[in-house]
Amino acid sequence: MKRVLLKLSGAFLKSSSSLWDLEKLQAIGDQLKRLQSEGVQLAVMVGGGNLFRGGRNEYVLERFDADEIGRAATCINALFLRSFFQKIGLVTLVYGTDLVGGSIAPFQLEQARKEFAKGTVLLLAGGIGHGIFSTDTAAALRAIELSVEGILKATNVDGVFDQDPAQFSNAQRLDRLTFQQAWEGRYGVMDACAFALCREQQLPIFVFNAQHPEAIYRAVHETLMGTWIRG
Repeated sequence: MKRVLLKLSGAFLKSSSSLWDLEKLQAIGDQLKRLQSEGVQLAVMVGGGNLFRGGRNEYVLERFDADEIGRAATCINALFLRSFFQKIGLVTLVYGTDLVGGSIAPFQLEQARKEFAKGTVLLLAGGIGHGIFSTDTAAALRAIELSVEGILKATNVDGVFDQDPAQFSNAQRLDRLTFQQAWEGRYGVMDACAFALCREQQLPIFVFNAQHPEAIYRAVHETLMGTWIRG
């Protein structure tokens, strides 16, 4: 693939003892830099789960307030990633929404498309600019706007399974699913809104374990074990 969007959750960025796992970030940055040198156009939708997840019940927050805090967390992550990636020579640009200003450029589609075509790695923060909608939905929307060839969803498991592999030792990984099969099987690939957008636009989704060596690089080149949802 030559144009992809990587969905990177905040939870994936953390270690057991810190908000950001620097070794993991180094591995991600090295892979993105290698892909960038090969002319692959890359966008990264950044989550915020390492900094804030939910909180409505624990902190007795209103839904909108919790969502706004979550959106702010994605911006913090994007700024951290930009600073880290630039030190290893990766050309990046952070795009956000109405939540931020200054060092984060507001997302403007035509400008984003130009930077994307130039090979700049786009770090996308702040969701779509509204509460309620998840970063999965934001990833689907931006992927469609940027005309990517597929969404790469980084996870901690080797794809989509017929049952929870953490609970069932006989769980079977599914190599391929159609959108209809994924919907009927209720596999929870993405939230319903994001999945509906991808299905409507026939935008492929690849679910993979980003902890494998060079997983992102191999996912882009379609040589990695995982699950494709398409067709």
